Amino acid sequence: MILLFQDESGDCSFSQNSCYRHFVITFLSIDPTQLNKLKRRLKRKFKSFIKKGWNKSEEFKASRLNRDVRFGKSAVSSVLNTLVKIPSLEISYIAINKEKITNQSFRQAPYGPAYNYFTGVLLSEMMFCDGMSDIHLVYDKRNKETHTNKHYREYLETIIFGKALENNANVNLHIEGGESHKFYGLLAVDYFSWALFRKFEYKDDSFSNLFKKKLKRRREWYIE
Repeated sequence: MILLFQDESGDCSFSQNSCYRHFVITFLSIDPTQLNKLKRRLKRKFKSFIKKGWNKSEEFKASRLNRDVRFGKSAVSSVLNTLVKIPSLEISYIAINKEKITNQSFRQAPYGPAYNYFTGVLLSEMMFCDGMSDIHLVYDKRNKETHTNKHYREYLETIIFGKALENNANVNLHIEGGESHKFYGLLAVDYFSWALFRKFEYKDDSFSNLFKKKLKRRREWYIE
């Protein structure tokens, strides 16, 4: 079994109020036997930040850490550098340039279907093209939008098990919603997703370059 942790950065909305041009969905995959190693590395790193003045009641999000003048770029980079040393850890992502998607039906759809669709594209390719046939997916349930017809988990199950039927393949998929303060994998994938978003939105690859060798599947829609 492979553990997957999911995060997103940017805004999947196509409304005129959206302030971002890009959207990134990121999966961190890891062998379950190395999950404790990930947890120990993050706990040591966060403990050192607390000693330097970080408010321990505040989440250790990459964006917040980067904005804090006491920590900034070097602190985010140090987290990424300690995570990439975990042997089984890999990163897959799908990045979307929203300005290049011109289909009006898709642009006018609610937030939920657009988000679900892009996640389904990436997850199905990982399972049926990359051979990840046994997956336990954990997503941050606080950040998920749903719509009235199909909720997030139900949509993914429909896509994956439908493709399994089409391909006469046997797959095992368990999907779980969690909170980042309970799952260190969710804390970890936040850093990778934030770094990838900076690469596409701000042309800043100083963070994503730190884990180029850990990239497994890259899916880019209209990225120039």
